[in-house]
Amino acid sequence: MDIEEIAAMDGVDGVFIGPYDLSIAIGKPAQFESPEFAGAVGRIIQACKSSGKPCFAYAANIAAGVDYLNKGCSGVAINLDTAVYIEAFRRYVAETIALLK
Repeated sequence: MDIEEIAAMDGVDGVFIGPYDLSIAIGKPAQFESPEFAGAVGRIIQACKSSGKPCFAYAANIAAGVDYLNKGCSGVAINLDTAVYIEAFRRYVAETIALLK
């Protein structure tokens, strides 16, 4: 079964691209700039458009998220919630330490 069949299936409401999983599946682990990865992403987005279903993607940062939106994704999830919380806590601690000096 390929993405075109999956996207067209009754009961499939949309597709979510996990870039790490996709890159591994195409034999290019974490090679997000490779032509093969770009082609796979394009194919997924096109399959969703052809079937009238939304396509979403995980993005590690805002720039990657904007890139997915520009390529035609309906939406993106940027970063992991835990990574966002950790970064916010680091900033909070750094600001607190700076104020205490």
